[in-house]
Amino acid sequence: MDTLTEVDVLIVICQRLELAGIPYMLTGSLASSLYLAPRMTRDIDIVIELNPSSVPSLTQVFQHDCYVSEDAILEAIKYERSFNVIYQPASYKIDFMIRKNASYRKIEFQRRRQIEIQKTLIWIVSTEDLIISKLHWAKDSLSEMQLKDVQNLLNCQKLDEKYMHEWIKKLDLEKLYNMAKKL
Repeated sequence: MDTLTEVDVLIVICQRLELAGIPYMLTGSLASSLYLAPRMTRDIDIVIELNPSSVPSLTQVFQHDCYVSEDAILEAIKYERSFNVIYQPASYKIDFMIRKNASYRKIEFQRRRQIEIQKTLIWIVSTEDLIISKLHWAKDSLSEMQLKDVQNLLNCQKLDEKYMHEWIKKLDLEKLYNMAKKL
């Protein structure tokens, strides 16, 4: 069997989420690499909308070749946190984050878009929302890698500047945004 790439794994995971009827969006470093120059991350971050009644559908589509814990999923839903699924054929860890109920996170999820990868449509965070999320992630860590990603994303395509600046201000991310622009 050929070695599976992270994009191959992403496609498998997204197809299964579609099969289970679970709304999702790709985010994080793999989303960045799809908008920018690809880089190997060995990390797939996916935001999902999930309620306890949908957990059996989710576990069913992954149980035959993945490590998945129903208890971990239920706890993640309860506390709006994350849980992992390990795709065993390729030893990839997928981090699933439960979509938070904060107003920005609801809007971010509504703004997700579909892109085609290897003839498969997948849902991905918008570029503007990826920038905002990376600024938010960098807030505690001051991660230069996150800020560098922000700088690169700012240069990659036409952005909805009004929307982005509105949320950067509301979420108190202006200082980090200005730091990223100066890198």
